[in-house]
Amino acid sequence: MTAFDLLLRGGVVVDGSNGPAYPADIAVSDGRVAVIGSIPADVRAPVEIDARGRHVMPGFIDIHSHSDFVLADPAHGEVLRCFLEQGITTLVTGNCGFAPAPCTPGHRTEMESYTAFLRSAGARAAWPTFGAYLDQLDSQGVALNVVPLAAHGAMRIASMGFAGSAPDDDQLRQMVRAADEAMDAGAFGISAGLAYAPGMYASTAEVTALAARAGRAGGLFTCHSRGLSETLVDAVSEVVQITRDARVRGQFSHLCALGEGNWPKIGRAIDVLDTARRSGIDIATDCQAYIAGNTTLTALFPPWSIEGGVDALVARLGSPAGRARIRAEILHGAPTWPLVSGGWTDNMIASLGWDGIWLLQVGASDYKRFEGGSLLAMAEDRGIDPFDALCDLVEADRGESMMLVVGSAGSLRNDAPLREVLALPFTSLETDAIVTGTGVRNRGALGAYPRMLGHFVRDERLLPLEQAVHQMTGLAADRLGLADVGRIRAGAAADLVVVDMDSVADTSDYRNPEAPPTGNQDVIVNRVPVVRSAATGTPYAGKVYRHTTRG
Repeated sequence: MTAFDLLLRGGVVVDGSNGPAYPADIAVSDGRVAVIGSIPADVRAPVEIDARGRHVMPGFIDIHSHSDFVLADPAHGEVLRCFLEQGITTLVTGNCGFAPAPCTPGHRTEMESYTAFLRSAGARAAWPTFGAYLDQLDSQGVALNVVPLAAHGAMRIASMGFAGSAPDDDQLRQMVRAADEAMDAGAFGISAGLAYAPGMYASTAEVTALAARAGRAGGLFTCHSRGLSETLVDAVSEVVQITRDARVRGQFSHLCALGEGNWPKIGRAIDVLDTARRSGIDIATDCQAYIAGNTTLTALFPPWSIEGGVDALVARLGSPAGRARIRAEILHGAPTWPLVSGGWTDNMIASLGWDGIWLLQVGASDYKRFEGGSLLAMAEDRGIDPFDALCDLVEADRGESMMLVVGSAGSLRNDAPLREVLALPFTSLETDAIVTGTGVRNRGALGAYPRMLGHFVRDERLLPLEQAVHQMTGLAADRLGLADVGRIRAGAAADLVVVDMDSVADTSDYRNPEAPPTGNQDVIVNRVPVVRSAATGTPYAGKVYRHTTRG
């Protein structure tokens, strides 16, 4: 009789393919799904889970995570446990142009200061090559599966720091070599963050040259666009152009629009993506389950002010003339397209207002009490102008603060723009959550996937269960070219989530984001139960996946 490591009995299988759900038992052997069907009662395994009355799904894939630095912290299992508890078993890292490698000695300080908001207490800052970073994760072990992307921003910093100029031939060649090294080491693609320094200084041609290296190797190109407000439609068109010209599969990161005046542009952006897809361009998108998202507080500043890195920004804020110029641009500067030297494509304060920026994580001890509140509330508490309150904070913690932008795809009263994106069959679900073990966490860190299942599927019936699970699992796997995860099928990795669809829910709200989700009663990573009823306590059951280069 065949020996199995794990049995799940009596569940309804939603296999991630977008096909109909069906009742079946599942047997696991050597970390892989061995049998799906009716398994005789006399067949036993060391671990057995009674899934009757519940749904069995593939482990959820977070196609847009920012846990790169934290994963290299020996204590990351506890810091990132919130992802496991909502059913996520695989994290796609390296998004928005941020990654821990490569890092060159001449630009190490700039790299460390700019990525401070992404690091936990025990995390290292940088590695000389992407391969060295992946080797570190392999040797240390990981609590979740990791699917790494290389990052244009890190390559640009390694080559030329935070210079606002175009790269010379040698600098571009250095970036291309870094891209090839990363792809050869196992990166699944290359990301860009064109709304962030130093990605915002790059031309379309520069980004296309790097994206083409991912395409050559059979990888994916993901992009946080230059604009998510007035310039959204142009920014989407640029990502489509890069995808087409680089001959690469493309992923438009977190499709949304900042501020109510820009929400109607989401429909136009979808039209651009639809048109591209019908013409044969392989591009898709992803989305949070919320109307708010997190990022670095330095994203509020105009591009010229961040040239030279965070230390240069802090110096400008400390200069009366520099602060006055920044004030004028934030309060009165309008985004422009096409991109020009010194231009700005996304003024978040203009789109969202001071009360639409909330503080999640603050590095300066004197300001910790403001975590969870808005910039406007901090300014009122201190009795000063909101702009000066922002500048004083950035001076004090030198770029360690992280914000939540509220109003990115709807409001607390109206989430129609968000629903429009979530219902698209080519939208993968993401958290986009930055979790470092300090500050107030983004709601997505705890409840994104339970919210999709409980709120949008069960309660609102926005989309069928099978489609939603596909967008949480198999679709992301397809975008990345992952064969082992995202599906329940014979031979696939045994990453599984057992969900009670009657009780699954995100119980948090924006004022109480730490409330844990309900309904994910068992989470299994590579056959190891890590959450809920059958948990063994084994901390690091994950695997670092490495892409096989083509070409």
